[in-house]
Amino acid sequence: MLSRTTRVADELLYPRADETAREGVPRGHLDALAAAGALGLATRAPALLRQATEIISAADGATWFVYAQHHQPVRAVAGSPNQALRDRWLTPLLTGRALSGHAISHLARPGPPVVTATPGAGGGWALNGRIAWLTGWGLADVVLVGALAPDDRVLFALLPAEDLDSPRAAVHRHTLWSMHATHAVAVDLNDVPVGRDQVVSMTRHADWLRAHLNHNANTHPAVFGCLRATSRFLDRYETFKAWSDSAKLRAEQLRSRAYGLIDTRPPGEAIDDRLATRAAAVDLALRTAAACVAAAGAGSMCSDTTAARLMAEASFHLVHSQTPRAKDAYARLGGALGGSPC
Repeated sequence: MLSRTTRVADELLYPRADETAREGVPRGHLDALAAAGALGLATRAPALLRQATEIISAADGATWFVYAQHHQPVRAVAGSPNQALRDRWLTPLLTGRALSGHAISHLARPGPPVVTATPGAGGGWALNGRIAWLTGWGLADVVLVGALAPDDRVLFALLPAEDLDSPRAAVHRHTLWSMHATHAVAVDLNDVPVGRDQVVSMTRHADWLRAHLNHNANTHPAVFGCLRATSRFLDRYETFKAWSDSAKLRAEQLRSRAYGLIDTRPPGEAIDDRLATRAAAVDLALRTAAACVAAAGAGSMCSDTTAARLMAEASFHLVHSQTPRAKDAYARLGGALGGSPC
């Protein structure tokens, strides 16, 4: 599977990455990854998904991010007590015949819930509120939506994408300077119905939030894919060879540390170490991407260049899966590196 995924990355994703950043991620990229077996990794060993993530994100950050949306819904469906839903969707999702996205990050925001679930007739629900970010619009066949129910539980529902593109919903396309190619939208929900057969699970919000925050303290493997991409770009320039070699060495040290924490420590332990490692890895990706801009020269100011794309992709990791704790860890890193940013 990893060999097939590498071939897709090297022969399809990487040669077209700059074009994809301009034109948007095509469904064909996800179909090729599905044929390689890369869309069925959510229920397999985590190390496999980490390796595939690094391979794909090193080739094309936008395709990686659409690809990344698929795995949480697959895990949710695989663990669902709803037998009918598993029978209907699990095999298509694992094989990539159906592509999924998710809209759950709003559940981690403080303050009043932004997406709510109200009990309806026959054991169903009605969804209201605004999904601020939904990636893969027009590509995903189904979307895992999280909504807060009145009893402080979270309803997770798997909805066909067309249910979110109906008179009961309004779609607003985002204009982004980074990852614009990922087809990101906001969706307003107005009594969008959820049938019993579409309910994936119900869980206590506090339990979900604890697991979410613990998971997001880790360094995402895509950061190391980004570092592969920036180092590969710098290798073209003799004057930046030493920079590239140094970045590769530091990236491998951070990678070993990050994955060691994931593999050997329980999720709720060593949170400060996880966050510090994450901050250091993202900072290294940003500095190495900046070196790509410097190496390419003034031409890199054009938004359709490889260096500009790499800078935008590296910058994205500042906010991807960001939590207040992750932001604080990055601020502490900045203070340690050079004191006041002024």
